[in-house]
Amino acid sequence: MNSECLACQAKTISHIASKFGSDKKVTAAFVEEANYIVSNSQSLSTPYSGLLLHRLAKRIFKTEDLYASEKLKANKILQLNYSHWKSLVSNSDNPLYVAAKLAVIGNIIDYGAHTAPDDIVSEIEHLLQKEFALNESEEMFEAIKNAKSVLYLGDNAGEIVFDKLFIETLNHPNLTFVVRGEPIINDVTFEDSQYVKMEDVCKVISNGHDAPSTLLENCSSEFQKLYRDADVVISKGQGNLEGLLNEKRDKLFFMLMAKCDLIAGKLGVKKKDLVIKQNKK
Repeated sequence: MNSECLACQAKTISHIASKFGSDKKVTAAFVEEANYIVSNSQSLSTPYSGLLLHRLAKRIFKTEDLYASEKLKANKILQLNYSHWKSLVSNSDNPLYVAAKLAVIGNIIDYGAHTAPDDIVSEIEHLLQKEFALNESEEMFEAIKNAKSVLYLGDNAGEIVFDKLFIETLNHPNLTFVVRGEPIINDVTFEDSQYVKMEDVCKVISNGHDAPSTLLENCSSEFQKLYRDADVVISKGQGNLEGLLNEKRDKLFFMLMAKCDLIAGKLGVKKKDLVIKQNKK
């Protein structure tokens, strides 16, 4: 982690303290221990440091799902408009491209990166007018078409509605959608996949871990095998990218909105740019 990552973690501590800090003594204990974690996290990856912070918050504030209400709200808002988004995709000249773009735009709903808009639908409509800064979607579509198996790494609640629409549009016979092992920030879990009925369009599994990312060495053996064996891996969101950025494998595609200057710089784009990019060996 660099100074920008540390500043973001400090912002996370402040947000959690404000959200759950009705008891001053308990909140002070959380802030003290959280600051200790961050000050000793320079050798850790940002997702792992975030994991430690949120595990601490769940323990101290005795809440297993810190963002349960926000997740449900985002799922409801986008699910209520599903027929509108599906019509937008099916009536377009390039349904696959529009569905992929919506899936990337949905990545704006991120409480970990502090980018969740107040008016989600309005922000989505606005971002639909925005062009991709990096667009390797055609390479991704071709790879998926020729793949026997596809692994799709989910990211956030709300966003999962667009993931389902994209997967439905892809219509691949052997695609597996991956959720987190336990609640972490507003990342997707089995509960979110059940809410949007993801199992109607593909298989759903857990990665067996509760990081806001995909940290392969900590994930279940079932997931690790699927990751190794999949012909194509689609990684949604900046959190998953942070865990897999140094992975050396073919047919790994990142779909995300760049949430910070550090990651944007690594991708050669600007903050808030839309990206579909293949990882290079």
